[in-house]
Amino acid sequence: MPKIIEEARARILGTARVILLEKGYAGLSLRGLAKDCGLAVGTIYNYFQDKDMLVASVMMEDWTAALAQMDGASTGADNAADGLAGIQLAVEEFAAVYAPVWGQFARSGRSAGVIQSRHGLLRGQIEARIRAMMERLQMEDTALAPLLAEAVLAAALQPDIGRDQMRILAGRLR
Repeated sequence: MPKIIEEARARILGTARVILLEKGYAGLSLRGLAKDCGLAVGTIYNYFQDKDMLVASVMMEDWTAALAQMDGASTGADNAADGLAGIQLAVEEFAAVYAPVWGQFARSGRSAGVIQSRHGLLRGQIEARIRAMMERLQMEDTALAPLLAEAVLAAALQPDIGRDQMRILAGRLR
């Protein structure tokens, strides 16, 4: 049975996040991470199947915070424009941190299917918040929630598409 070390998971995630953001995906090795944490490499594997699961877990912590920010924006908004802009801001802030990591992951030859499935999960979570906001505001265009979620994701990665354009789009919804 694997030995469980007190606070090891939190230490691994915290150190991995620092390395990931400073050195990128390519700069994160499980051997180097174990050394930085003062742990054996096997201990890392007790908590994470592989490097990709570790990276996903690091990003999930920040994504969970972004989802909370989206929840606040969508439930506190008096109109769709404010709600959608708030959701987009949360996604933009998350993307600003991790876009370089995603690029390195893609260039490393990793499966496009992994990237696509993660994209689908993110879009679904954003869509749920948009749909709930639209229903709360008693809007008729709730069928557009998946398209709006995709637009938010795309806009977060495109510097020429800002929250002002998203506000205009939301203002045209019924």
